[in-house]
Amino acid sequence: MTNSRTQKALKNSIITTICQILYLLSSFIGRTALTKILGAEYLGINGLFSNILTIISFAELGIGSALVYHMYKPLAEGDTKKLTAYIQLYKNIYGIIIAIVSICGIAIIPFLKYIVEAPKVKEELILLYILYLGDTIITYAYVYKKSILIADQKSYIISIFTQAFNIIMNIVQCIVLIITHSFIFYFAIRLICNLLNNITCSYYAQKHYPFISQKEYDKVDQMVINGLKKDAKGLLLDKFAGTAFGGTDNIFISTFIGIEAVGILSNYTMILSIINSLINNIFNSITASIGNLNATETTEQTEKVLNRLWFINTCFYGYISIAMIILIREFITDVWFDEQYYLPMTVIIVAVTELFFRSIHFPLYTVRTSMGLFSEYKWIFAVSAILNILLDFILVKPLGITGLFLATILCEGITYIADIQVVYRIGFKKSPIFFYKNIVLWSGYLFVLCLLLISICNNISITGILGLVIRGLTITAVYIVSCIILFHKNENFIYFKSVSSKLIKK
Repeated sequence: MTNSRTQKALKNSIITTICQILYLLSSFIGRTALTKILGAEYLGINGLFSNILTIISFAELGIGSALVYHMYKPLAEGDTKKLTAYIQLYKNIYGIIIAIVSICGIAIIPFLKYIVEAPKVKEELILLYILYLGDTIITYAYVYKKSILIADQKSYIISIFTQAFNIIMNIVQCIVLIITHSFIFYFAIRLICNLLNNITCSYYAQKHYPFISQKEYDKVDQMVINGLKKDAKGLLLDKFAGTAFGGTDNIFISTFIGIEAVGILSNYTMILSIINSLINNIFNSITASIGNLNATETTEQTEKVLNRLWFINTCFYGYISIAMIILIREFITDVWFDEQYYLPMTVIIVAVTELFFRSIHFPLYTVRTSMGLFSEYKWIFAVSAILNILLDFILVKPLGITGLFLATILCEGITYIADIQVVYRIGFKKSPIFFYKNIVLWSGYLFVLCLLLISICNNISITGILGLVIRGLTITAVYIVSCIILFHKNENFIYFKSVSSKLIKK
C-alpha cells in the first residue's frame, strides 16, 4: 500500500511538473505578445477583472475539497454506489454555485465605472467583463466528474488535459493577436479552450468510472450531509480570508493608484504566480495520497510526511525567493521589456516575502484538508479577512502597493498560525513548538543568506542576459552549498538525498 501510494504521488508530481513547465513556456510567449501588442492597460484589465471574479467565486466555498475528502474511504473500499451518490451531490451543488456566480457577476456591472478607468482600452469594458464572467462560469461546468480522478490519486490526468489545452490556447491566442490585434478574439480563444478542457476531463472520467452515472445509488447519509454543512461553514470563512488576501489588491490599486499600475505589477506577480502554481499543483497532486495515508496509517506517519514536505517546499521557495528579489526587476526591465515596467525594490521585497510565507503554508494546508479539518478555528479566518481589508484601506494611500502587501503578510500570518494549531493540536494532538522553531530558523537563515547574495551579485558588473545568467548561477551555487553545509545531518535532507539517488540510478 505504501509503495503504491508513493508511486502514485510521485507519478502525479512528475507529470504535473512537466505539464506545468510546458505551460509556463507557452504562457510566457503569450504574455509577451499581449504586452507588446496591446500594452500595460490590457494587463491591468486582466488583473482587475480576475480579482473581481475571484471575489464572486467566493460562492464556491471550497466545498469541492470537502466532497473529495469524503470519497477517499469509499474508493478504498470499492463502494461504487456511495461514490455515485457523492458525485451526484457534487453535481447539484455546482449547479447552484453556477447560478449564484452568474447572478452576483451581473449585479456588479453597474459599479464597474467606479472601479476602473482605462482610456487606452478601445473595447467596451462591460463586454470584456462579461467575457471574464463567462470564463469563470465555465470553470464550474462539468467539473464535478473531475473529483473522482482527484480522489483516486489520478490528478495527473487532469494536468495533462489542462496543460495541453492551455498550450494550444496560448499558441492560437498569439496567432490571433498578431493578425487581428483584438483582445475580444484573444479572450474568446480562452473561453473555448477552457470549455473543451472541462468536457474532455468529464468524458475521460465517465469512460473510466462508468458507475458515476448509474441511476441506482445510495443516498448520502444525513450525518455526512450535516458534516458537509459544518465543513462548508468553516470553508466559507477560509475562502473569505483567501479572497480578502489575494482577490482585492488589484481593486485597491485600480481605484486608488490607477489601472496601468495593475498592469505593471502584474508582470512581476505573473512570474511569482507561475512558480507558485507549479509547486501548488505538485501538492494538489499528492493531496489524495495524503488523504489515503490518513485513512490507513497513524498520525505519526502523517506528521513525518508533513515534515518532509515542509522541508523540501521551504528549501525550494527559499531559493526562489532570494533569486526573485535579486533578479526579477533586472529580467523584466532589461531583458523582457523595458524601464516602463520598473518597480521599486521595496515593492518587490514585500511581494516576494508574501509569496514565500504563503507558499511554505501550503504543505500544512494540504495536510489539514486531507485530514478533513475544515471548520476548526473558523472565526480566526473571518477576523483576518476583515482586518486585511481594513488595513488595505489604511495603508494604500501612504504606502501604495507596499502597504497592500504588508497587510496581506500580517493577516496571512494569523491564518498560518491557526492552521498550525489545528493540525498539531487537533490532528496530531501534540504541541506545535517544533514547527514554530523550524519557521524561525529557516527565516533567519534565508534572511542572512539573501543579504550575502545581494552583496555578491551587486559586485558582478556584467549586464544584459549574460549578467543575469551569471548572477543566477552564483545564487544557485551559493544556495546549494549553504544548504548542504547546514542540513547535511538533517533527517529530511538525508531522506530526499536517498530518494534522489534512487531516482538517478533508475
